[in-house]
Amino acid sequence: MDFDSQIDAAGCKLNAFRPGTVDVIVEGNQYTIDRFFLERDSPVLRELFAELREGDPVYALSGATKAELEHLLWVYYKTSIARDPWAPITVWKDILKLADMWKMEQIKDHALGHLRRGKMDAMEKIKHCEREDVPTYEAKEAYMELCTRTEPLTAADFQVLGMDIGLRIMQIRERILASRVPQAGIKPQSEGEIVDDVIGRAPPPTVLASEMGAEFDLYC
Repeated sequence: MDFDSQIDAAGCKLNAFRPGTVDVIVEGNQYTIDRFFLERDSPVLRELFAELREGDPVYALSGATKAELEHLLWVYYKTSIARDPWAPITVWKDILKLADMWKMEQIKDHALGHLRRGKMDAMEKIKHCEREDVPTYEAKEAYMELCTRTEPLTAADFQVLGMDIGLRIMQIRERILASRVPQAGIKPQSEGEIVDDVIGRAPPPTVLASEMGAEFDLYC
């Protein structure tokens, strides 16, 4: 097998990347970065760096802050990151922002995984689950918290959540309040079912073939 002819996970030949470093400036701070992994993981940066020639001035990266870039670089230079879920939610949000902007799919998936397991307040969780690549039903507990609390949404809450999400929560709250009023001969929906109706239900759990086999063995 010819190793150089193999295609890596990003869909590019391993020998297509130029070795060495690239100098970039973010918010007035200069960084000398190993370019290989950034070019491998980001088609956007690969195209940008391909335009640079030896002797070119330092490249100014727009759209990123100093903290965001340093958090992204942490992914590459801290070898134990996969075992470090303790990083604050804000760090993973910074990493996700740049992964989105620079189309770094593997880094994005890694950040989303940590955000899924991390602790967010109810509003953060709901807004996070508005992403196209995150199922809305993952925010069910957060919706339950906001839709069943005593206090209605405030103007400040609407500013954080946005009008669409705020109106959605008001709709759920109204249905929950109505369900608490007894009606003869009508079984009310549970509060969880009402939330599911509006935001969508989680798919049923997948049953592994090995587990099915264990069940069949019980009846043999």
